[in-house]
Amino acid sequence: MAFGTKTNSPQIYTYIAKNDSDNVVRGELKAINEDSALQQLDRLGLEPVSVNLLKESIWDKDISFFERVPAQAIYTFTRQLSVMLKAGVPLVEALDSMQGESTNPGLNKALTQVISDVSGGQALSGAMAKHPKLFDSMFVNIVKAGESAGVLDDVLLQLADFINHDLRLKMGIKQAVRYPAIVVGITMFVGIYAVTFILPRFSSLFSQTNIALPLPTRILLGMDQFMQNYYYHIIIVLAGLAFAFYRYVQTEVGRFKFDKLVFFSPIFGPINQKMSLSRFCHVFETLDRSGVPILESLDIAGKTVGNTFIQDRLAKVKGDVEMGRKVARALSDHTKDIFPPHVLKMINVGEESSALDDMLKEIAVMTDVETEDHVKRLTATIEPVITVFMGFMILTLALSIFLPIWDMYEALARN
Repeated sequence: MAFGTKTNSPQIYTYIAKNDSDNVVRGELKAINEDSALQQLDRLGLEPVSVNLLKESIWDKDISFFERVPAQAIYTFTRQLSVMLKAGVPLVEALDSMQGESTNPGLNKALTQVISDVSGGQALSGAMAKHPKLFDSMFVNIVKAGESAGVLDDVLLQLADFINHDLRLKMGIKQAVRYPAIVVGITMFVGIYAVTFILPRFSSLFSQTNIALPLPTRILLGMDQFMQNYYYHIIIVLAGLAFAFYRYVQTEVGRFKFDKLVFFSPIFGPINQKMSLSRFCHVFETLDRSGVPILESLDIAGKTVGNTFIQDRLAKVKGDVEMGRKVARALSDHTKDIFPPHVLKMINVGEESSALDDMLKEIAVMTDVETEDHVKRLTATIEPVITVFMGFMILTLALSIFLPIWDMYEALARN
């Protein structure tokens, strides 16, 4: 089972070698591994004496924890660059203007290097490829296609539209789940605070009486006592489980199984399915319309869906297309349980009529609408459940506090 091919980033190697004149030559070069470095030296006509990986000092590393670049900044940069290029502004001048206008330090740092590389004669796509955290493979390949076709301003505008669409879809989902998340969080906080700090204040009063405590009070007092006696065990266990889960999902097998579980889960699975389908269609359509080869478009679109389970299936689709099969047929064979039948039918019609780009766009727009509707329906369903949950917690807390007090009053009245 293929989970996606890993790509190693180039590293810097220092070398000592001899040239044709038997003179010692020292230098540095970039290579994926030591064998690749040795092959480069051989192509240069140098006989290697020693090749060592250059150890990077902590002071030389690109510390970017506090310099994260939000997608909104990338969208603004892409759209403005497109507008400036369409207006006839030279590329280096446009990039320099973008750097002056951007307020994000991470983006400014990357643009400084991009401007330097482009000024030195490198293509914009090659310069951007050195910053994969800002410009992913989809972005770089679309820019490369635009450079080859001489329509860089147009493809940058398409890129900006796609980034904007992605932002709006994610923002809509965040807004839909924000209220339920806040309500659940506040309810849980109030419940824990009541059990930990409020109820124990009454326990000393209850212990001075001979009345039998009601079941809700005994349960909550038992929970409080358990947390006080074993809170450090609880913290250690929860931290251990969280760390173990984090480490597991960092592995290829763990990430694959987790993504598959999420994809087929009853609540969030349909949303994940629709978002993955929408992203695949949007990216595939944008790449194919920009002139990127079909195999490369499938490869990049598969890697940008955000789910390794789907990525594995799409890798098989790419393999079939590489063998000469049509895209629609390969998708039908490998993604029947991922993509709905009507979507596969629409892709087949689009491919047969040489209008695959337009059909992919229609599918993406249709799926976006379905995703937004599904999220709204899910939110409308969750809100009554949350209301009942809050009511149950409040009622339990009230009964656990006031029932013993009423029993105390009754006992005093009888005496």
